[in-house]
Amino acid sequence: MRYPGYLSLFFIGIIFQLIGCGQKKDNLVRISFNYPKAAGDTVLIARTNMVSLDSIGMGRVVLDSAGKGIVEFTLDAPVFAGISAGQLAAGLLVSPGDEISIVPSRPGSKHMLGFEGDGAVVQEFLNEAVRFRQGMERWKGNLAIRLDKEEFLNARDSLEKGYDQLLAKLKSNPNISGEIRDLLTRQIKMSVLFYQYNYAIGRDSIDIPVSVWEATSEMPVDSIALKTGIFDFALIGSFYYQHKISNGIYGENEEMDGDSLDLIFPFLVEEKIKSSKYPKVIEEFLRAKSADYQISMYGLTPSVIKLANTLEREIASNDFRKVIREDIARWEKLGPGKPAPDFAGTTPDGKKISLSGLHGKVVYVDIWATWCGPCVEEFPNSKKVQADFKGNDQVAFLYVSVDRDTLAWKKMVASGKVPNGIHIINSSDSPNSVWNLYYVWGVPRYLLIDAQGRMVATHADRPSSGKVSKELRKLLTRDQLAQK
Repeated sequence: MRYPGYLSLFFIGIIFQLIGCGQKKDNLVRISFNYPKAAGDTVLIARTNMVSLDSIGMGRVVLDSAGKGIVEFTLDAPVFAGISAGQLAAGLLVSPGDEISIVPSRPGSKHMLGFEGDGAVVQEFLNEAVRFRQGMERWKGNLAIRLDKEEFLNARDSLEKGYDQLLAKLKSNPNISGEIRDLLTRQIKMSVLFYQYNYAIGRDSIDIPVSVWEATSEMPVDSIALKTGIFDFALIGSFYYQHKISNGIYGENEEMDGDSLDLIFPFLVEEKIKSSKYPKVIEEFLRAKSADYQISMYGLTPSVIKLANTLEREIASNDFRKVIREDIARWEKLGPGKPAPDFAGTTPDGKKISLSGLHGKVVYVDIWATWCGPCVEEFPNSKKVQADFKGNDQVAFLYVSVDRDTLAWKKMVASGKVPNGIHIINSSDSPNSVWNLYYVWGVPRYLLIDAQGRMVATHADRPSSGKVSKELRKLLTRDQLAQK
C-alpha cells in the first residue's frame, strides 16, 4: 500500500533544479524566501532516501509575516532536494556554495514559484517540464495507464518529443554546462522510463507493447542517478523489486506452500539480485531495498533478521545500512511484550472505542477494508474462530476498517457478511491511526494483543490458517496461570 504514497511523492520529486556552476570553495548552501503568500508557513528542505522513499530533512524555516526566511545547510556534493510548505512545492538540485532565492512567479506565468540566483534558468525549465509531464497523465481525455497498447505508444512518444523540445531550448544557454545538461538528460530519461513502468506494472506481457516490455524488464544501471537522488530512479527501483524480483520469486516457486517459501524467501531474493551481476552500488541498492520492503511488510521474522545481519556485514554504504537499522528499531518497539500503541475509532452508530478500552481482554485485531477481496474472503473463517469462543468475554474480536468511504463500510457491516465482533473505522491519514502506528502496508493485517495490553504478534496468523484459536487459548491459559 505504499504505491499511492509513491505517486504523491512523484509529483513533488520530479520538479528538480540542476545548476550549471563551476567548482565552489564554500560548502554552505543558502536558500532565501521572499514569498508573501506563504507568510507564517514552515518550509522544509528535504532530500529523498533512495531506499525507503522517506524524506531526510536538510533544513527548515518558519517564514515571517512578510513571507521571508532563510535556510542554510552544508553539502559536500550536489544532491536533489525538495521544498515543501503549505503554499510551496518545488524541487532543487543544490550544490555546495549555491545561493538560491524563491520569489513569486512573474505575472502571467503558469508556475507557482519564481527563482533567482543559482540555477534559476534550469529551475524554470523544470517547472515547465513537470507541467508538461502532469499533462501527459491523460492522453486524449483518458488516463495514460488505461490506454491500449497503440495509444500508449503514441502518448509515450509525445512525452519524449516534448521533453526533447524543452531540452533543445537549453543548448544555446552559455550558463548551463555540459555536465548539467547530462544530468538533466538523465532525469528526463528516468521520467520517461517511470512513465512506462507505471503503465506496465500489473499487466500481462501480452498487453504491453514490445518496446515498453523491453524497457521495463531490467533495472536501469545508473549510479549517477542513484548518487544524485533522481527520484524517478528510486521509484523504478521500488517497482522493479516488488514486481520483477519479489513477484518473480513467488511465480517461480508456486509449488511451495506459503509458510515454507516465507522461510527461505529473503535468501532467494539475495540469490536473484546477486546473479544479475549489477555494478556493486546498484546491487547494494537493491539488496537494501529488499530488506527495507521485507521488514516493512513482514516485521522482524527470524529469516528477515538473519538477512539484516548479513547486509550489515556486507553492504558498504552507510546510508543503506542506516535505513535497515532504522527499520529494525521501529519494529523492535512493537516487539512481543512491548506496550501496544493505542488507537481509537468510531462504530457504525457513532460511538468511540479505543484499543485501551479493551484492557483486560485478549484482543485479536483484524485490519481490513471493503474493497479488499482477501480481507472479505477471510470472514467465513473469522466467524468460525469466533464460534470457538462463544460466551467467553475474555476475548475481543476488533475489526478495524481503513476505508475512506464510510457509507460503504456501514453498509457492509449491516449486511451480515462480516463477523459480529467490534467494528470501528479508523482513518489512515491520522498519525495515530492503526495504519501508521503499526506500519501497515496492506490489508488484511492481523494483530494479537494480550490482556495486559502488550504485543504478542504484529503479523498474527490469518483466520484461515487454523492456528488462531490455539493461540488465543494459549494466551487465556497464560493469563489464568498468572492470576493464581
